[in-house]
Amino acid sequence: MSDGRTGAGAQGARAAALDRLVARMVATGPLRFSVAEGDHERDLAYRLRHDAVVSRGWARADELDGGREHDTFDPAAVHLLGWDGPTAVCAGRLVLPPGPLPTEEACALVVEPPGRVVDVGRMVVAPSHQDANHTTFVLLLGGLYLEVRRRGFGIACGMMSAPVRAMCRQLGFRVELLGPDRPYWHEVRAPVRFEVGRDAAGLVERWQDGEELSGR
Repeated sequence: MSDGRTGAGAQGARAAALDRLVARMVATGPLRFSVAEGDHERDLAYRLRHDAVVSRGWARADELDGGREHDTFDPAAVHLLGWDGPTAVCAGRLVLPPGPLPTEEACALVVEPPGRVVDVGRMVVAPSHQDANHTTFVLLLGGLYLEVRRRGFGIACGMMSAPVRAMCRQLGFRVELLGPDRPYWHEVRAPVRFEVGRDAAGLVERWQDGEELSGR
């Protein structure tokens, strides 16, 4: 009979296996990911977001700040950039605890457990790197996942549209709906929560043959 400690150890092993699997996927992909350093690289993230908002008709260029899209959470946030050679082609944002996090503020809720959840959002891909298979977007999700884990967190939340929720389910990720769809960042989205330890086993089994779990 296994006890709680045994279960926790198995869960940790599966989470570590998932970390290795995602790291390998990102490392073998065509993009390089790094955290924005300094105002210039943060500005690249804001400009990618601006271009995405304008190209989708969510806002006019003259409604935004000189070719940049940003908000009050951005100065303290972690901005991840994906690079194709010298060019930044995708970006995403992590807002670290303590809250209130963007999702919590937008939906008037507290994501459990307080102080241990990272908010993931503002994910955009340059038009030049969009395709039917969403290759760059999936790599961006992987890069953000690794950055969350590198900072010692295992639970994330965010505002996610129905198509992105469907994509996550197709990839094998289980997202927990925290509330109904509502307008957020120019699109209809719902608050969601994702827990690494809870879902790692199914993801690892789905994505590979178990070799990572055995450590071989």
